[in-house]
Amino acid sequence: MVSTRAPRVPADEARRRIIEAATALLRTRRYRDLTVEDVMAEARLSRTVFYRYFDGLPAVALALIEDLVAAVVADQPASDEERPAILRRALVLVVHTFHEHGPVLLALEAAAHADAAVEAAYRELLERTIVQIEPMLTEDVRHVTRPLSILNAAYLLDLVAADPDFDEAEALEALWTVWSRSTLPQQVDT
Repeated sequence: MVSTRAPRVPADEARRRIIEAATALLRTRRYRDLTVEDVMAEARLSRTVFYRYFDGLPAVALALIEDLVAAVVADQPASDEERPAILRRALVLVVHTFHEHGPVLLALEAAAHADAAVEAAYRELLERTIVQIEPMLTEDVRHVTRPLSILNAAYLLDLVAADPDFDEAEALEALWTVWSRSTLPQQVDT
């Protein structure tokens, strides 16, 4: 008798395939429209495999946030640059991250409204951004880091919702204008 059972997939590969499948699907649909069945069909794995690695879709969202944080943290600005250059490079990274992962970030933001753990992880992502940007600013303007970081996220999510392939250069210039005029007023040439 010939077995019709699919070969066992190694744990690391199965988990990676599930996360990649969820990411691919979230690029074209909302989080609320995502199902375990759809993710597993995209991953080409059985539904029961999903529950070996995740408790539910919010756990996948948490894994996506962790992966995104790891990618962003790995590409931090060099500390030997001048403050304006460091700040601009950080904004380039933020804009590029939203351009590259915008639909997924939009889905994660929606997931944060539906699940407390995802909300906590999403807020932690924002907090990490704030903590990394604060040292780039002088003491007298550090108080604007939180509102400007929230503005970044809201503005970039709005761009992604309107057009996932938004113009990175245009978005960067809009944010740079706000940040530089708010935090580097003595150094801005108009």
